[in-house]
Amino acid sequence: MDYRPTLQLPKTSFPMKGNLPAKEPEWLAAWAAQGLYQAQREQRAHDEKFVLHDGPPYANGDIHTGTALNKILKDMINRYWTLAGYDVAYVPGWDTHGLPIEMRALKQLGVSQHQIDPVALRKECAAVARHYIGLMTQEFQRLGILGDWEHPYITMSPEYEGAELEVFAAMVEKGLIYRDLKPVYWCPHCETALAEGEIEYHNHRSRAIYVAFPVKDSGDLLPAGTRAVIWTTTPWTIPANVAIALNPDILYQVVETKEFGFLLVAVDLTETLAQKMGWTMVRTYGPWPGRELEGVITTHPYLGHDVPLILGDHVTSESGTGLVHTAPGHGMEDFEAGRQYHLSVVQPLNDQGIYVDGTPLVAGLFYQDANAVVIDKLQEVGALLLEEPLEHQYAHCWRCKNPVIFRATQQWFMSIDRVREKLTEATYSVKWDPEWGGDRMRQMVENRQDWCLSRQRVWGVPIPAFYCQSCHTAVLDAPLIRHIAGIISQEGADLWWQQGPEHFLPEDYKCPECGSRDLVQEHDIFDVWLDSGSSQAAVLAGHRHLKWPADLVLEGNDQYRGWFNSLLTTAVAAKDQAPYHMVLTHGMVLDKSGQEMHKSLGNTIDPMDIVAQYGADILRLWVASSDYRNDVRISDEILRQLGESYRKIRNTFRFLLGNLAGFDGAGKARPHLADPLNRWIVHTVNSWSGEARVSYEGYAFHQVVHSLLHLVTTDLSSVYLDVIKDRLYTLAPNDPLRQETLYVLHYILDVMMRLVAPILVFTSDEVYQYAPKEADAPMSVHLLRWPDVWAVGYTPEEDERMTRMLRYREVVLKALERVRADKTIGNALEGVVTLTIPVSDPPFTKEDRALLTEMTMAADIVAHVGETLEAHAERTTWQRCERCWRYTPDVGTHEEYPDLCERCHDVLQVML
Repeated sequence: MDYRPTLQLPKTSFPMKGNLPAKEPEWLAAWAAQGLYQAQREQRAHDEKFVLHDGPPYANGDIHTGTALNKILKDMINRYWTLAGYDVAYVPGWDTHGLPIEMRALKQLGVSQHQIDPVALRKECAAVARHYIGLMTQEFQRLGILGDWEHPYITMSPEYEGAELEVFAAMVEKGLIYRDLKPVYWCPHCETALAEGEIEYHNHRSRAIYVAFPVKDSGDLLPAGTRAVIWTTTPWTIPANVAIALNPDILYQVVETKEFGFLLVAVDLTETLAQKMGWTMVRTYGPWPGRELEGVITTHPYLGHDVPLILGDHVTSESGTGLVHTAPGHGMEDFEAGRQYHLSVVQPLNDQGIYVDGTPLVAGLFYQDANAVVIDKLQEVGALLLEEPLEHQYAHCWRCKNPVIFRATQQWFMSIDRVREKLTEATYSVKWDPEWGGDRMRQMVENRQDWCLSRQRVWGVPIPAFYCQSCHTAVLDAPLIRHIAGIISQEGADLWWQQGPEHFLPEDYKCPECGSRDLVQEHDIFDVWLDSGSSQAAVLAGHRHLKWPADLVLEGNDQYRGWFNSLLTTAVAAKDQAPYHMVLTHGMVLDKSGQEMHKSLGNTIDPMDIVAQYGADILRLWVASSDYRNDVRISDEILRQLGESYRKIRNTFRFLLGNLAGFDGAGKARPHLADPLNRWIVHTVNSWSGEARVSYEGYAFHQVVHSLLHLVTTDLSSVYLDVIKDRLYTLAPNDPLRQETLYVLHYILDVMMRLVAPILVFTSDEVYQYAPKEADAPMSVHLLRWPDVWAVGYTPEEDERMTRMLRYREVVLKALERVRADKTIGNALEGVVTLTIPVSDPPFTKEDRALLTEMTMAADIVAHVGETLEAHAERTTWQRCERCWRYTPDVGTHEEYPDLCERCHDVLQVML
């Protein structure tokens, strides 16, 4: 008689292979049809809120692995806190204004910004943004990101623009906003001012020059014929030179040289300069501290105007000559020094970086092209002492990647000095992860200059200022801004370019300085960082499902200088408080070699390609497995390895579901557990659940995954699930031990299914549909809560015993493997093991023997006491039961079933 079919895995409709690329879209469609996100909102309506505020990605392209990493992390966090019982509304957002979209729109139209009506350009920009919002929405949803995709926040929406103007009104009301002529970062390619947060530093090759300025008048202090020597890496700024700065405390001397005559340089740099220029020193004069040289007049080498020596603490003797060429129109330190001495601000470049008509020597030239012309002229007049190439870090525009310049222009600024102390204080109320984030933010606040808010572009929120044509006053009034905000929030910012001042000014509004009604609008727009930074007011404070401040913000570690900073600044400026309780950052995505991904290197991996090949759950498993606080790597090899990990998890679910087919205990009271193996695995799962909760709340998802894989491969597959097959397949269906084990399997399934749901969003819901559950159970696993612990009262003594049994098991299995390898036995069931128990261990009881025999699946274990733990195996002489395949001494004791053991005989008596 053949009883072996009872040993096969029970059939289940839960498929072995996930086929994720094909099936996941079906789940997305089901969630949409079921209204899953709205169902969560209704279910959690009265629970405590948890708010992760979404930093808006820029709507100008497809998503990439970095944005996929970011959004998946956010989704896992939101899904965990939902599982933990919180009301978690996720409102995704998009940053839609700014230069990249404007440049893309101009490219599509085939015109420059000067060849198109502003309103027409703005409409094209809005169309570009809407296109990419739609595209990115589909891509994010394909990754399994659950949120209010029907109602995202969009920075170009009228209500958002109105809220941003309200933030600006609060800044104005506190006296934080001013307009001034200052050097700012200026991109001549983008034709706009830039803020510090929009600057990147890259290697740049400059033409560094040493230039001699003849001394015109020193009051007989310096030798006749002395020339003051400056060093600069920007020869193109020489036309704007109006002074030379010295440090008041640095010592200077005149060096008489055979080659260049009398040169005024810093004492500390004399030897270095002599070696660099190859001069022969005849004698020196001085020294004098810089303060004694204040007021000495030199002459511009080729323009001929007076150039005074002034003092400035920014001057050092670390490099150059110790004398600093000063052009207040092209440098902030130069500007501040020039303001102290009432110097002229010469700034001869137009918005495109071209010298204006009338500029001697270089009129009509692009500033970089002027370098060669200026150097040639200095050479011609004998003022050029040395030219050398210099490789150094130089400021570049983070949008177009071209070098930027300092250029003095009239701009709108927010005073950081007036809120610096409050900004610093606000950072201490925030939890920073990693911890160094707080120090980094405080350092940025400490070193930050005033925020240049204005941009000379079209696609953005207009600065609601007016200029009086009579007295030339710039009119900026908080109540007026709020009045305009109400109009913009209803009609949109395009109106600013469509209507005149009368549409926005209250009736009979007059210039507050002179009473004139002749006012014109400002047409500069706000820095886009004010756009996204205002989301703390426009979204957090303005959305009925959210709250202010946010519990968490999560972005890449480049956002300390970006969104984290602008959020903090706008909130502190308006409310004197940080808009978030916690800031969490992730690193960048690298290829398998550790290089940053760039299209030019050909090493990028499109997340949509990954989803198409492996499925979104595998991409999510990659995110969860990564220690994302550092830079993370991705490659086909890594994804294939994760595919193997996923297979182990899925097969575990398949085993559990297969053996629970027909289980009717869901929702019923769990039995008291008597079996030590069942009690151990429930305790193990409970411990894993507790550790997973700590890891989830610490946002250490890689620890959740690592401990899950350990549970699946070591505790379950290698031990528990392997051992219990015998009781599942050979005991009678209603046998108490088998029933108890089924309840345990259901508990394991339930806990695992819920705990992996934030990570494997599709697989967990697929498992849930096959899992035994009550008739009124929620429609999705994503509507469940964190599982209740099955408290079995597991004692330290039990834990010690099972730890000991597992240690013995390892030794026994190795002994069985040795005799299996030499063909003495075919499998463990045929082996008899002699086990030596260390004398220091507790006595090996009859119950221990039965448990260890079951755990090792050996025919029998004979134990005795010795010095060390060891085992020896040999083949049993017992016969095999043809039903359970165990080798026992009682096979054939019943004539009607001569090939069965006593246990299987009794089972058949019950079943037949």
